[in-house]
Formats: sequence, structure tokens, C-alpha cells
Amino acid sequence: MILPAQIRQLNLFPTGISPAALDLVKVLALMAMLIDHVNTLFITPLDPLMYALGRMAFPLFTLIWAMNVHGNPERLQHRANRLWMWALLTQPAFMLAFRHQLPGYALNILFVFAAVTQLLALQHRYGKKGLMIGVMIVAALIVPLTPGSFGMAGLALACSLAVVYSPAMEKWHRAAELAAVISLACLNGVSHLVSAPADTLLFVILPTLVLPLLAVTLVQKHTGEDGQRFMPRNFFYFAYAGHLLLAGILLCLHMPARA
Repeated sequence: MILPAQIRQLNLFPTGISPAALDLVKVLALMAMLIDHVNTLFITPLDPLMYALGRMAFPLFTLIWAMNVHGNPERLQHRANRLWMWALLTQPAFMLAFRHQLPGYALNILFVFAAVTQLLALQHRYGKKGLMIGVMIVAALIVPLTPGSFGMAGLALACSLAVVYSPAMEKWHRAAELAAVISLACLNGVSHLVSAPADTLLFVILPTLVLPLLAVTLVQKHTGEDGQRFMPRNFFYFAYAGHLLLAGILLCLHMPARA
């Protein structure tokens, strides 16, 4: 297949990144997410440049998750349990922050990682039967994840990257790489290509494809191969839930003043 070979040459799915580089990628992803949420929640109309920068947050978080999720297959269920817990704990803050923009049933992005990790855990423990149950769990979350957490495209990206970084699924790597690129292209606003093709390509699709690759490339060039982690354990969960809670509180204080 020509396209996957070209994808591999671009190094869209790097391996061998040091723990320090992964932590730095996580910092960039957190900054992109913060920019995106500030833009979405506090700026009207949306700033196009901030929106474009925000497009790299979810792909980078998904890349980091996929690189780590297969580290110890025996702990997959433990990882899934932790993600479910944090997803549930974060949901009230997510609902508070986005209460005026999203329907009440919309779920936060941690449910994406929880569902796909659960699928991997069930497959590891129960084989094909576990895989079928996991697929049903993932499918059940498509609708509630669609309004604010990328829906089918986000779940497809997580599933495909999980295959790309799975040593046990090497024969599926090329197909998974192609699926990941298609998922990235569909992740944000592909439905607007017909109505606003130039803006959609410039501020949505191209940033989603290019900015994560650029961020990872720059990080690899400026960090050593043996660098150690510098971020506290579980920092992402606290940062994700905490910034949503803070945003929700600020909106509660600000909305009456605007009215």
C-alpha cells in the first residue's frame, strides 16, 4: 500500500520517545487545550488562530495515551478503572463549564480513553468475546461523545493508534496508520468542507494534521534520548478537571454581570 508507506516516511507515529519528551508533548497538549477552551468559552466570536492551535490538543493526548497503554498488559483493567474514575469525577466540572454550549448528556474526553482502554483490557482477558463486548461499550458512547469530545472520529483515532502501538498487532499496523490519518482528517469540522472549504482546510483540517507532527518533531530535536519524567504523576487528570472547574466558576461569576 503506497499511502501507509508514505505516512511511515513522515514519521507521524514516532517510537522511542524519551519520558522527558513525552512529558513535554503533554505540556504542549495542555497548553493547546487551555487555549482552545479559553477561546471556546470566553471569546466571541471565536479567534481563528486560537482555534487552529487548539486542534493539536486531542491528537497529542491520544498519541501519549497510545504509547503508554500497552506498557503492562496485565494492568490494562487497572488503567481502565482509573480512567473511568477520573472521567466520572471530571464530568460535573465539564458540564458546569460547557452548560451553555453543549447538551446535558455530552461527555468529556476522558471517556474516550476509558472506553478504548476498557476494550483493550477485555480483549486481553477474554479474547474475541471480550473484544465484542468492548466494541459494544465503545459504540454506546459514540452519541454522548459527539457534541463535545469528537464522537466516532475520536474513538476511531484512539482505537487505530492503540493498534499502531501494539506489539501484538504488528500485521495490522499499516492499516491502522491509514485509519489514524483518516480519523485525524475527520476529527474537526470535515462536514463544513462544502460550505466553507478554505476556512475548514486552513484553520481545522491542516492544523489537526500538521501541528501535532510539528510539535512532536520539535520536542524530539530538543530533548535527549535518556531524559527523565518531570511532570507529577496524574498531573494531567488534575489539570484537566481543575481548569474546567475554574472555567465553570468564572463563567458563573461572569454571566450575571453580562446580563
